[in-house]
Amino acid sequence: MKSYLILKQFSRNSVPGTMNQKELKTFFGGKIIYSEDNIYINDDSIKFSQVIGDYNNGYQYYDNKTIPDGWETEFSENLTDLKSNNNTISLYNQTSSDINNNTRWQITINGSTILKDYLFYKIKEQRVFKVIQSNETYSNNINNAIYEYINYNIFSRYRLTSVDFYVGYYDIKSQTVYDNIKLQFNPTFSESVYKKENLTNMNMVGYNPYNFDSITILYNQSKPSNQYGFDYYFDLNFTKI
Repeated sequence: MKSYLILKQFSRNSVPGTMNQKELKTFFGGKIIYSEDNIYINDDSIKFSQVIGDYNNGYQYYDNKTIPDGWETEFSENLTDLKSNNNTISLYNQTSSDINNNTRWQITINGSTILKDYLFYKIKEQRVFKVIQSNETYSNNINNAIYEYINYNIFSRYRLTSVDFYVGYYDIKSQTVYDNIKLQFNPTFSESVYKKENLTNMNMVGYNPYNFDSITILYNQSKPSNQYGFDYYFDLNFTKI
């Protein structure tokens, strides 16, 4: 007798929980990674470790306290370097008289990049994605998966609340051959001026707390440019919505 009974063949395989990066809200609340209510991007350094030679994939063992020395290596990311790499300064449109006196400058800051990298470093520091293999992610890259998670779940929860701007002047004419010569019209981003007494007023153009891809600051020198130059520094303050 011929049987028309069809037995479906299937297998049970574990599925890593890293393929869907968007965390959906539920009645009992979401399971989005905890992040700080207030983020102050200053001059701190954030340290994390991962497998040597695997910086692009980002693999981290479950417990970095018990694994043999040399299996993971430590990285240190300084927030001053992060900000320095994500800002530019240039002369603003002005008259020749202004240029030689109270010179006007424009500083452009890549705020979104700075915040995303900061969140990435903190997730790596806390080893949130530990023991996940690169082939368990869509891009075969754990670090890319972390940035995707940030973009889908965390980044939009923050707004820019303020920018603290610091300026330190130096007398161009009083420099000697023994000094580290600083040039006119050549301001540099420097942690050396990061002091409370150097906190300075400036103007933010088109400030939008929810859109900080490009933060524009206008600053007028308070000392004449034919005698003084300056270095500058800034901090960014973000608050969770």
